[in-house]
Amino acid sequence: MLSLRPGASPVDDAAIVYSGRRILDAGPRRTVLRGFAGPVADCGDAVLVPGLVNAHSHLELAHLRGRAPAPAGFAAWAAWLIGQDLTPPPDAVLDAAVAEMAATGTAAVIDVGSRAGPAVAAALDRAGLAALVCHEAFGWKPGRKNPVPEALAVAAPADGPVRAAASGHALYSTSPENLRRARDACRDRRAPFCLHLAEHDAEAELLATGGGPLAALLAGRVLPRNYAPPGRSPVAEADALGLLGPDTLAVHVVCADAADRRLLAASGASVCLCPRSNARIGVGVADAPALLAAGVPLCLGTDSLASNNDLDLWNEVRALLAAFPDFPAPAVLAALTTTPARLLGRTRLGCLAPGSEVGFAVLPPDLRERLTGS
Repeated sequence: MLSLRPGASPVDDAAIVYSGRRILDAGPRRTVLRGFAGPVADCGDAVLVPGLVNAHSHLELAHLRGRAPAPAGFAAWAAWLIGQDLTPPPDAVLDAAVAEMAATGTAAVIDVGSRAGPAVAAALDRAGLAALVCHEAFGWKPGRKNPVPEALAVAAPADGPVRAAASGHALYSTSPENLRRARDACRDRRAPFCLHLAEHDAEAELLATGGGPLAALLAGRVLPRNYAPPGRSPVAEADALGLLGPDTLAVHVVCADAADRRLLAASGASVCLCPRSNARIGVGVADAPALLAAGVPLCLGTDSLASNNDLDLWNEVRALLAAFPDFPAPAVLAALTTTPARLLGRTRLGCLAPGSEVGFAVLPPDLRERLTGS
């Protein structure tokens, strides 16, 4: 067992006792099970780790599984998505997607959407997962005073395992005022502020020059007629707008140079990598080793079933290690557990210890040696 508590060593022949959502005890089996009279499930020769945290998903797109087009860049993918039926999926589809997450070791989720927040929150709660369900600010028209809709706030109360927050979509799709309002709402709720950032070259081109394929797609739909590009990189623009900080989760960050990485690190912002989604859309590969070397905390997310084949975080690990075979194992495990748990402000997530929120994952056999050295 890898508890991932600071300074803790691996525990051989371990056991975990839990009730409801809470771990009662975790440690050597001979100690933990002494006097225990409840049911026991034997995981066999397995390595247990804390329940995983999927730091970026869009469950409201679960009905689009298997329909994504061949990789052709973000503008082409976005044009395809706009043409889909984006009606919120039925509960059965949401339940199946959440069940897939849980079955592959996910214990907590940061989900982002704009159409099905209450239904997504209910599905996550039914499955016993902890979650932050974020309502995404989108568009350049003045947004609502409270960026978190009342229906979502009721479905995901602040004192429950599934909570509500706001988020921003992206610098090119949401006005600075709406992004700041969403960020302020996150601070009021002590929740991380999520933002798609530097995801693709077309985003960088739009912010630098006002042109390119994304500008052509959004003209007359999203971008205001008087849009003036800031003339800097997406990361630099987010910094200039005051959107970066220790409570910021920048999602993707595929197009970032050394200066951008320094800005992210200096701000304390974390980055969520979504390697398979980036590959499926055809936008490139985030330089995870360079981000890590710069001191940027990293998380992992599956993104949506409109740009991924499944919601299994272990497959994100496999994709990350295929791209960067020497990526350090401790950083992988932290990206799956302790870093997103810290962002969520939930100290009872991300480790296996008495009092922790229940949830553990079994390290897949093909990743065992790579991530544990044994």
